[in-house]
Amino acid sequence: MEEFLKGKTVKCDDALRLFLSRIGTRPLEILNIDALESLGFILAEDVYASVDVPPFDRAAMDGYAVRAEDIFSASEENPIILRIIGKSVVGLPFSGSVKSGEAVKVDTGAKMPKGTNAVVPCEFVEERGERIYVLKSVAPYENVSKRGEDIRRGDLLLKRGIRISPWDVAILKSALVKQVKVFRRPRIAIFSCGNELVDDAREDELVNLGRVIDSSRIMIKKLLVQNYCDVIDLGIAKDEVNDIKKKILEAMKISDLLITLGGTSLGEHDLILDSLRSIKGSEIIVHGVSMRPGKPIILSTINGFPIISLPGPPVAAFLGFILFAKPTIEKISGLRGFYIPRIIMAETAKRIPSKPGIKHFVRVRVVRKDNKYFAYPIRTGGAGVLSSIVKADGLVIVPEDKEGFEVGETVEVILLRDRIGVWDEKNF
Repeated sequence: MEEFLKGKTVKCDDALRLFLSRIGTRPLEILNIDALESLGFILAEDVYASVDVPPFDRAAMDGYAVRAEDIFSASEENPIILRIIGKSVVGLPFSGSVKSGEAVKVDTGAKMPKGTNAVVPCEFVEERGERIYVLKSVAPYENVSKRGEDIRRGDLLLKRGIRISPWDVAILKSALVKQVKVFRRPRIAIFSCGNELVDDAREDELVNLGRVIDSSRIMIKKLLVQNYCDVIDLGIAKDEVNDIKKKILEAMKISDLLITLGGTSLGEHDLILDSLRSIKGSEIIVHGVSMRPGKPIILSTINGFPIISLPGPPVAAFLGFILFAKPTIEKISGLRGFYIPRIIMAETAKRIPSKPGIKHFVRVRVVRKDNKYFAYPIRTGGAGVLSSIVKADGLVIVPEDKEGFEVGETVEVILLRDRIGVWDEKNF
């Protein structure tokens, strides 16, 4: 706290590293669930294939299943004549056996008839009644998808610690996997602090009573849902140590992580710090991060239970969630690997100022002109200006050791939306 009072803060990366090293590492409970309902869950164990996929040799294109050795000398000048003895379609294979001098018409994906080992594409065949004239040779297993070509029995299908995607569910279904073991979703408790906060009110109540809609809490709740968490909403705490303390203790009993909003600075009504210190076993790991907006972040634990206390203004809360809550949730969840944000390179259309020693997170609009991207900083960018996030396509991060970016510099833009170009330039 003394360092925070003196203006000394911790760099973002150092703060996260320090916090993650102090929180408990107890794994979440493992559930055995239907593989088809596993989307978004974290896999708790490796999954191996117990079958071959495909389970039989199949035609890789429309044509005629043949014995490759029958047509080695086939050409337009010397066509090989074969007799058509049947047809194999997907789901209705040819049941007989193919002998020398015979062929079976096949559709893409159909099971290869017994005795055949190659497919001649339709464009290299002339069909005349019950016979075909093959105009080109094919090698053994040419245009054939062999049994186990996609997955072989015993192959490692999915690795422990991945978040299951739609294509992962598809491969589980293809490999006939019915059940998978996953970690349960993390339970994240959340509450806001502030006598002025309300969940809903009429406009005249906001104006006359000085109330403030608690928009930050609903935003963080939706971010938690987006990150596959079960949210426990503890509402709004009064600006009283006992009320805040009561909610903290409740969260410790029913959740894996607590996120609080507001009350993190050093004002008369900023009581998160006092409330944490009133609880036995609490440890304040970080109070104050070298970032703007979002400086008065508190990272703490109580007997290993992690607590992330974010500033109340929505932009500061959003950035604090991205920088600290998201990676903490990923660690708790059992998620492995490295997160890679969606980044594009853009040219600064206006100067982006910053103060040395502080990492700045600048909200920008992205405009595409002549196959180039240009980043325009949002003019109104205070920590409490929620519209600056709503109107932003992405973030430009100005490192602590740099005094902003000049016009025309190439910068990385971390995209916040899937699409750009919705807002007109006049809107920013």
